[in-house]
Amino acid sequence: MLFKILREYLRRIARNYKIYAVSILGMSVAIIATFHIYHFVYKELSVDKFHEKREDIYRLVNNYDNTNTKSTTTFLPIGPILKDKIPEVKDFARITTYEEPHKLKTDTGIEKKVSPRFTDSSFFDLFNFDLQQGSLQTFSDTPNGIIISEKIANSLFGNESPIGKQITISKYRNESKWLLEVVGVLKTLPEVSTIQGDCFINIESLEILVGDRFKNSLWNMLLVELFIHAPDISNINEFTEKVKDLTIDEANLVRNPNYPMKREYFNIEFQRLDKMYFYSTTIREQKNKGSLQFLKIITLVGLLTLLLAITNYIIMNLGLSLTRANEFKIKRYLGTSKKHVFIQLIIESFLNAFVCFLLALITYPLLNRAIALLIGVEYHLTFKDDYLMILSFLLVVLFIGFIIGVFQYLLSYRAVFSESKTQISNSWMTKRLMITFQIFLFIGLIICVSIIKKQVDFIETKDVGFNFHNVIGVFPDKHGEELKDELLSKSYVEKIAGGETLFKTEYQLEDVTIQSNQEKVKTMVVLGDTDYLELYNVELLYGKTLNPSKLQTFYNFKALHRGEELVEVLVNEAFVKRANLKDPIGTPLRVHSNSVIVGVFKNVNNTPLYEPIQPIVIGYNFPFFKNMFQVRFKEGYKNQVMSDIASVFKRNNASFDYFKDFIEYTDYQDIYKKELQLKRLLEAFTVIVLFISLLGLVAISLFITESKTKEIGIRKVNGATINEIMLMLNKDFVKWVGIAFIIACPIAYYAMHKWLENFAYKTALSWWVFALAGLFTLVIALLTVSWQTYRAATSNPVQSLRDE
Repeated sequence: MLFKILREYLRRIARNYKIYAVSILGMSVAIIATFHIYHFVYKELSVDKFHEKREDIYRLVNNYDNTNTKSTTTFLPIGPILKDKIPEVKDFARITTYEEPHKLKTDTGIEKKVSPRFTDSSFFDLFNFDLQQGSLQTFSDTPNGIIISEKIANSLFGNESPIGKQITISKYRNESKWLLEVVGVLKTLPEVSTIQGDCFINIESLEILVGDRFKNSLWNMLLVELFIHAPDISNINEFTEKVKDLTIDEANLVRNPNYPMKREYFNIEFQRLDKMYFYSTTIREQKNKGSLQFLKIITLVGLLTLLLAITNYIIMNLGLSLTRANEFKIKRYLGTSKKHVFIQLIIESFLNAFVCFLLALITYPLLNRAIALLIGVEYHLTFKDDYLMILSFLLVVLFIGFIIGVFQYLLSYRAVFSESKTQISNSWMTKRLMITFQIFLFIGLIICVSIIKKQVDFIETKDVGFNFHNVIGVFPDKHGEELKDELLSKSYVEKIAGGETLFKTEYQLEDVTIQSNQEKVKTMVVLGDTDYLELYNVELLYGKTLNPSKLQTFYNFKALHRGEELVEVLVNEAFVKRANLKDPIGTPLRVHSNSVIVGVFKNVNNTPLYEPIQPIVIGYNFPFFKNMFQVRFKEGYKNQVMSDIASVFKRNNASFDYFKDFIEYTDYQDIYKKELQLKRLLEAFTVIVLFISLLGLVAISLFITESKTKEIGIRKVNGATINEIMLMLNKDFVKWVGIAFIIACPIAYYAMHKWLENFAYKTALSWWVFALAGLFTLVIALLTVSWQTYRAATSNPVQSLRDE
């Protein structure tokens, strides 16, 4: 029977290949899109899942007060102390988070740029990273040992074994070198790993690289990320307090008594390894981060795509089912059973689904890069590593095929054996529900995409009170004055001002004291000089800017005594309001040192628009100092400015590869990356839904006109005009659009209202967005079906009534 069904299936495709291609086209598009979404979701949920001890490994996180971020760097001695004095801690591993560019060089002169990470040998016991060559014991016993990735090994040594080879490592910013011994080769870390790296050096070498200050500063320097293996923790809060007490006691035994570690400033928490990827949005050092919200949205998109694929394919086949109804009637009279028809439809659906699956696999390499640009993450597909994912998706597709086969049988072909009018009526009602669902989905997506685009446009055009475009922040080390002179000689450089970047994605609110009443105001303290407001086009409302004659530059001898003199500062309107100052000019403050307000500037949104405006204090002579300045340049000259900076570094025998990590550039695309990704994703999905829905509308219009052929003929004979017949045929579609619009509006409104709650400043949910979505859908639907209804209305009634 199976061979017979397969033979009939292939014959039908050969006879009606155009109809087959149309009927399977919509489903193929949906399955291909779903496959990419499924792969992305599968990979995201697999991150760090390959570590066997993932539920028993915890990372220490510093939860600083008054900041919008957290940090994972901590003091080097904490790990050994916890293992020695807290029974729950079975092992620990430390690893540096800052990946400064270094240069590896072999004795044959081959060089490779790397970002080394210093770690303990226990790191490879805690985590399931595969060592292809070498020994962990050797790594532990060799203070200058290094484990390199197989990619680095191939670049430096080719086919030779690197074990035991000597290589030198040096920083790009100076010529000092250290000799290291290769003791292991590590398999390239999985792309589903939060922790990444291309070479790992024994942490004992850190003493050499940091220098003499290392030994006396263990409890003052945040150097490493700490992981502990603690499988027996019963209460994480009690454990955290125990660690906190022990750490403070140990630190104060060796720290300067004048600067003890205070409990209120040492706030920590422990984060489980399997929670790191999705719950680290505020952690500064972690680069690889996932978004649960985005994952939920894209999963919903995938599920809706699957549902769309099912309903559309059924609608397409229902529209073409009249041609097969006679086939099954003949089979019925020849003795074919319901069971045989059911099995035939199921097998055909399986075959169609499998064809769609093959198309998804074939087109994956062609579309993967484009999909990655939409999603923002690129994962690679290999049969060796992803066979379980591919097989699981095949099962999903075959299940879809089974569902489609069952529905086809229940809605169309069972009626051939039943003659039940109720069953036929119910079948027709189900068809209307399906097409209404597709229209509802399309309207909802148009509304969501329109609101998201409206919010993104609002963000782009909102006056934030300053101009952060075309500004680069430079941390020039010891070549600052030369670099300034070089840049100021260029016609495309408009202004240079000392200070840090005004726009902040990460910031800390410090206590600024009003000295007259000792009240404290949580404030963002920003470093900026006399030209700072002018460079950023910030409006000074009243008062004056900072006195240039009092500025202490980085190269000024007086900089050694920063903060000993009265520091002039500027404050924004939010600070004046929060501090309740009636006449702010001349008000004495305490900002790290004694300060005085000399000017008030207009409020600026110097953080992403998710957050409200914060009180800001700008000054330059604070005790803390960053040798940094801001460069404003003309539109389109960013690359030229970067080239000018690089040339100064090269002239001083310093590598720009190092210093470019200390250049800040505020990019709109990076700030609102999530919103732009969501916008692009929904736009692409809307196009897919539109395409599939149009195919469904064409199929259902074909079904309606064919089912009413005789009625149309009778009406035309009785004098009905073309417009009257088209109105009769199109009114159902107008009704479906209306029902879908009524359902879609409140759901879309609720979804977009919840999404906009993420922003402190947001666009309005305008009524015209909803109205335009409904009108656009109605026009598209009528244009799609009208050509078919027009053909039916202008057909010769004799053809439809000649057999009556």
